[in-house]
Amino acid sequence: MWPVGETRSERNLTWYHTIDLPSGPSAGEYDHRPVVDKVPWPGSLAGMRCLDVGTHDGFWAFEMERRGAAEVLAIDVASPDLIDWPEPRPALSPEVYDFIAGRKAAFHLAKQALGSRVEHRYVSVYDLDATQVGQFDVVFVGTLLHHLRDPVGALMAIRKVCRGQVLVSGVVSLGTSLLLPRSPVTSLLDFPNEPFWAVPNVAGLRRQIASAGFDVEQRGPLHVQPSGAGRLPDAMPRTLAGLRTLPRRLMLRRGALHVCMRARPNC
Repeated sequence: MWPVGETRSERNLTWYHTIDLPSGPSAGEYDHRPVVDKVPWPGSLAGMRCLDVGTHDGFWAFEMERRGAAEVLAIDVASPDLIDWPEPRPALSPEVYDFIAGRKAAFHLAKQALGSRVEHRYVSVYDLDATQVGQFDVVFVGTLLHHLRDPVGALMAIRKVCRGQVLVSGVVSLGTSLLLPRSPVTSLLDFPNEPFWAVPNVAGLRRQIASAGFDVEQRGPLHVQPSGAGRLPDAMPRTLAGLRTLPRRLMLRRGALHVCMRARPNC
């Protein structure tokens, strides 16, 4: 969700992830620590070159480093202007720019506190190019695809820099996953002026990955992504269109349903 209210300073950062720092866990909007083992990790990351796509403040990048990766690159967009907003694009407030800047400051604070060697670069997933960033043994994509206008295009760009495996952790629809387990279905989301585009069922996520040129090797269990201690307050809808999102917003307070799949380029 997006920020409401006061400007935030580096001493009062808004963390996306709950990260175990030497001073204690950060107050993340989401707490991924309980679901780390829901990811179908390769047997070992030792000696591997890894990429974290859409890193925010770096939880998955630091996790891959903790698991023995020799090198980790974490990427994100440089400005909220580069996020896939729907048209007409909303006028972004100074609070949104400050909010995103705080997330970037949080990454560097965590990196320093952890003594990490993770490299951070501003690169859009759509612009991934092996001549610029090289090739990777493992690519992690966490809770990103439903924020993208073109999720398959993003996965195709990832394929160009993936010489090993990709781990895709995505939000999925419970209803269509249960009712149509073998049929790929994607539901368009109705969040006016927010970068939330569509959510597939489990079969739909598998099809997105396959359509980008990957063979899915393993699927992790369905799980709910828990909220963290720093969950932001939801802004109350002020329009009729906004009221349509209220049931989904209330449901998401309990956490979004996820599944993670491991895949390999098919040629």
